[in-house]
Amino acid sequence: MKRERGFTLIELMTTLSVAAIVLSVGVPSFRTIVMDNRLVTQANQFVGAVNLARSTAVRYQRNATACASANYDAAVPSCSATTDWSVGWIVWVDKDRDSAVDANEVISVFAPLADTSSFSSLGTAGFTYDSRGFSLAGGDDLTLCDTRTGETGRFIRVNAVGRTNIARQGCS
Repeated sequence: MKRERGFTLIELMTTLSVAAIVLSVGVPSFRTIVMDNRLVTQANQFVGAVNLARSTAVRYQRNATACASANYDAAVPSCSATTDWSVGWIVWVDKDRDSAVDANEVISVFAPLADTSSFSSLGTAGFTYDSRGFSLAGGDDLTLCDTRTGETGRFIRVNAVGRTNIARQGCS
């Protein structure tokens, strides 16, 4: 008589129980990792935009700006007067030196933050750099937080010279 090989019901139930326990422990940790990575990505994306504005100013020998966007999805986006950077931001170079964003001056557009993150500065809605790469308005500090509280946010400092620094910061 030929013997059939396979799993018994007890073996299957034991395996499923172990898998359920491992998933119940691992899924919340994975969610935290995803949220932490999202914050790091958003902070790095902002720093990249500021660095892009700075290098563009030097390259074109014209003022270049990274600013919070009033309408990132418009044909010609404009800068916002608000200090809320979660609405998205743009990088543009003032080729004609009229201090206004024109269609051919937009270098890059960044969409609003996808989740319920808050991203605001203490006082500036934009960082403008001159042809030597120096900030015209000085520096500012920005805070990037998501829905969690505690030591989960990011603190971004843009100094008067135009260099950036990212550090962890608590959020409330």
